[in-house]
Amino acid sequence: MKLDPDKCLPEEAFWIINQRNVDAVVVGGTLGVNYDNTEALIRLVRRGGFNGPLVQEISVEDAVVPGVDAHFIPVVLNAGDKKWLVDAHLGAIKRYRDLIRWDRVLTEGYLVCNRDSAVGRLTRSSRVNPEDAVAYTLLAEEVYRIPLIYIEYSGVFGDLDLVAAVSGARKNIHLVYGGGIKTPAQLNAVAPLVDTVVIGNIVYENPGQARELVECFKG
Repeated sequence: MKLDPDKCLPEEAFWIINQRNVDAVVVGGTLGVNYDNTEALIRLVRRGGFNGPLVQEISVEDAVVPGVDAHFIPVVLNAGDKKWLVDAHLGAIKRYRDLIRWDRVLTEGYLVCNRDSAVGRLTRSSRVNPEDAVAYTLLAEEVYRIPLIYIEYSGVFGDLDLVAAVSGARKNIHLVYGGGIKTPAQLNAVAPLVDTVVIGNIVYENPGQARELVECFKG
């Protein structure tokens, strides 16, 4: 499950995150993220009883919070703005080099497939078809040796043909899908194709529906 520091967490979310089908909680977002709201959300999740892996996905250099189990570093492979490929990362390394726990840092190869989303506009992501997605995945796995590829549709349900193409082409890279999952049918359609499914927006838009997703998941 992915939670956004810039959004108000509904009360029902605490029940959801403590269910057995929720393997981890990732804290991160695109807009309005800062140290204070990130640290507050991390603290809230722990106080809510979640004892599983708690991860911060870093999108803002000033918002790095210590004390989580790991930090995810997104590299947007199809970004049109070079900042999200390397420049932001170099800046953070220069600033935090002596403080970084490299054994708790995991690089994510991001494919932003919804160009109209906030992250798509911010990174100026290019259009991705199934052939492109496979090529990006092999680039991440075989050239850059990135351990995780994240197919991000951010608010809309994705192209299962694209997801299936990536799933069939990859070898060992961990495949994550996120975006637009609102029904058990959608969840159970995408889950067999990937290693991890992320739900996020639905927790804020309709907590009862998010609860149903977690309860009905067949994985």
